[in-house]
Amino acid sequence: MEMAMKGILAVFWLILVPVAVGRLPFVKRRQPLLAERFVSGYLILFSIMELLTLPMTFLKTPLHVLVISYGIIALLLAAGGIFATVKQRDKIRIKDIFGTENIYLWAVMLLILAQIAMCVFLAHMDADDAFYVAQATTDVQTDTIFEIIPYTGQKYYGIASRYILSPFRSRYVLSPFPVFLAVVSQLSMGLHPAIMAHMIFPAVFLLAVYCVQYLLGKKWFADDRRGQGMYLFLVACIASFSAYSVYNAGSFQMVRLWQGKAVLASVFLPLLFYLCQSILMEKKAEYPWLLLAMADLSCCLLSSMGIILGTLMLGVFLLLCLVCKRDWRSFLKGSFCCLPSLILGVFYILVLKG
Repeated sequence: MEMAMKGILAVFWLILVPVAVGRLPFVKRRQPLLAERFVSGYLILFSIMELLTLPMTFLKTPLHVLVISYGIIALLLAAGGIFATVKQRDKIRIKDIFGTENIYLWAVMLLILAQIAMCVFLAHMDADDAFYVAQATTDVQTDTIFEIIPYTGQKYYGIASRYILSPFRSRYVLSPFPVFLAVVSQLSMGLHPAIMAHMIFPAVFLLAVYCVQYLLGKKWFADDRRGQGMYLFLVACIASFSAYSVYNAGSFQMVRLWQGKAVLASVFLPLLFYLCQSILMEKKAEYPWLLLAMADLSCCLLSSMGIILGTLMLGVFLLLCLVCKRDWRSFLKGSFCCLPSLILGVFYILVLKG
């Protein structure tokens, strides 16, 4: 019974709360799709996690303070999203997505369920878990945030020391995705971080993967529902047979989706690509500009590579926007959206490696 309650709370914090929060960016716009609400909710929540965790890490704040702070903010935002949903009288119509005539989307549903079952019940125990999952477990057990080395149990070097931070910590302190794992585990009645990582995260983030791919399919095949279904089915098939290399996004998606760098490669870089197309390359931005900045900040949370790759992708689209559209206003707005990763990149180079 206790484990069932923990599972229900995990679903609440990882699925229901993001869907509710994801309504907020569309308050003054059209009614969003369920997939748009889900991924937008994670953009907001991951941005909040990054902004809360960084100062608390350097101030050596106990983990339970971060858990309470994040939980309260997430609940308040979710309440706002529910209020907007009721006020706007939103209707979630599954038949608009999976109509009886679109056999490809039904096939994709079955394939996604099979992939979730494989990732959850046939989970690969990756060697990187010796840090990622162990860091989350250590933080939970010691009520700290990045203060204890999970390999040895010793404390990291102090911030005031000559070396600023230990070599282990300097790679991850600006991208504290293991702390998100620890926080959500605590919010789920203390569900063990290893269970959360290996059994809950893959199922949740696989849904996020296909939400993003569904949005890409709708953009590229706007008036062709059959084409949308074929595209999504092809993406799912490619991911199922991506084990020819351990370095491609499909392999990361199917083998270790509980790690920040895998979520970055499988979910948030494609999502950033979609937002850049929808905001920078359209005559009128289809989404609020703030979502683009939050996407950049979310990439920073997931992995130190996200600090670089997010900026690079945004920079490429900004140049395309300038060359193809001659739109200096969009170029300047997009440049401001790059500020989170640029600030963290400079901080990493000048302070952590200084």
